[in-house]
Amino acid sequence: MLLGGCRDAKKASGTALFVTIDFPPTLFIDQLVVSGSVDGTGIGPYVLPEQPERLLSNGETFRILVPSAANSVPAEVTVEGLRESSRVALGTGSVETRKGYEVELTVRLEPASPPDTTFCVDCPTGCCMNGYCAVSTFQTCGTGGISCTACNPATADACSPDGFCACGSAPACNPVNADRCDKGRCRCGNRDACGPGLECVSGQCVCSPASCSGCCDGNTCVAGNQRDRCGTNGATCKNCVFQQCKAGGVCG
Repeated sequence: MLLGGCRDAKKASGTALFVTIDFPPTLFIDQLVVSGSVDGTGIGPYVLPEQPERLLSNGETFRILVPSAANSVPAEVTVEGLRESSRVALGTGSVETRKGYEVELTVRLEPASPPDTTFCVDCPTGCCMNGYCAVSTFQTCGTGGISCTACNPATADACSPDGFCACGSAPACNPVNADRCDKGRCRCGNRDACGPGLECVSGQCVCSPASCSGCCDGNTCVAGNQRDRCGTNGATCKNCVFQQCKAGGVCG
C-alpha cells in the first residue's frame, strides 16, 4: 500500500479500493494510519508513509488490494491523520466491492482528539502504544491491551508470554538488589541477587536506606525495634542502653 497511487482502469490489478483523502490543509498531517474491514475481515492497521517525510496534501490517494473479496460485499475504511505521531484527525468511509475491479472511496478527515494511549480494546495478545495495538516484544511488552512497557536489558532478558518483563522464568530483577540479569538469573556482581533488606552497590550487597526499613546492624537489616538495635530508614542501629526503643526507632 503506497501513497500517491494513480487510478488507471486499464491497469486495474483485481478487486481493490482506491481511496482519496479529503482534509483541511491546516491540520498539517504527515502520516496516515489506515484500518478497516471487508465483509468482516480486518484490514491493517497500516502506517503511510512508514516514516514522515513531508506534510501530506489534500487529495492524497492510496490503493488497498482485496483480491479474495466477493462481489458487492461491504467495505469500511478508517483513516487517522497523524502529526508528529499524535492523532489530529479521523474519518471513516464505506463502499461495496466490485469483483475484479477497483471502486473509488473518499474519506473525509475531521479534527479529532488523541486516542486513549493507556488501553486498547480488542488487543488480547498485544499492548497499547500511542493508541494502537502493538505486538508484544521486548521493547513493547504487555498483553490484554494494557500500556506497553519497554523492558530494561539491565534487569530483564525477555518479555514473557504473559506480558511482563522477565529474567529467565522469573520477573525482571529488582534494581535495588541486583545489578544485572545474566543468563536468566538476577546477579549482584559475581554473586546471586542480594537478599531482603540489602542493596546491590558496586557489585556488593550492603544494608542501606534504599533497602532497609529498619536499621542496619553492620550489613544486616533488622527490624530496629529492640533496645540494643534501635532505628529506622536504614540508619545505623543505636543501642538505647537504659532506655527503651520507641516507635519510629527513637530511644527514650
